[in-house]
This record gives sequence, C-alpha cells and structure tokens, in this order.
Amino acid sequence: MTFYETLCEALKLKGMTASELSTKTGINQSYFSKLKSGYMKDVTWEKALTIIAALGMTPNEFYEMQIGDDVR
Repeated sequence: MTFYETLCEALKLKGMTASELSTKTGINQSYFSKLKSGYMKDVTWEKALTIIAALGMTPNEFYEMQIGDDVR
C-alpha cells in the first residue's frame, strides 16, 4: 500500500478530512493532491512524521496499517 493509500485509510479511521489534516499540519492541500495523483511518489521523513502525529498515531501504528496483510 502506498503512503497516500494508507493516509486515506487513517483519515477514515480517525474521522478526519484532508482539509482538517492540512490545517493541523500546516501542509498545503496541493501536497496531498500531488501524492494522490502520483505526481509525487515519496514523502519526506519530516512531513511523514508531521502527518502521522496530526493523525494521533505513532509511526509504528501507521507502518502497521501500511504493510497490512503483506506480512502474513
């Protein structure tokens, strides 16, 4: 699962919109649009940590969502 796909699942889980996440993180919504479109494939570690913290998750929790059934 890509970072963006995991992000979408986490947003659903937390009942948060992309707009709310943008406000909480200070990251422009166009950044998330670029991830969605595939224009930007990688997320910097700094931005990833900011996003994950704003979701109220730990990096391990987010990672576990991302790998999901891939390890089973």
